[in-house]
Amino acid sequence: MSPETARRFAKAERFLEQARKQVPQDMPEATIHISYYAMLHAAAAVLMDRTGRAPKSHGSVIGQFSQQVSSTDQGRAFGRALNRANSRRFVADYDDETVPSAESATELRTQAADFVAYCRSLLAP
Repeated sequence: MSPETARRFAKAERFLEQARKQVPQDMPEATIHISYYAMLHAAAAVLMDRTGRAPKSHGSVIGQFSQQVSSTDQGRAFGRALNRANSRRFVADYDDETVPSAESATELRTQAADFVAYCRSLLAP
């Protein structure tokens, strides 16, 4: 694993640790936001490891990650999970009429932990 990839994955792990410390009942938007960013940085680390670079836009990271892992059912499921997490994050960050539920935030935090673990398994030693 290159130093750049390791730094990017370490950032994902820091975001995940921060998400675990959130109280979704009190701060569902913050929990969703930070959980999504853990996923985004983990996906970017996988792309960096496999291709030598990671795109800058969220959409490109999501699309390229999904392409990279689409050869297995598990990979396709995680690609879809990242896309759904981005949708939830967008609502949490920008929709001033919708307050996400604590259940939704807790679910995404759990998915983020699974996603980061999956990405860890994809990274070259």
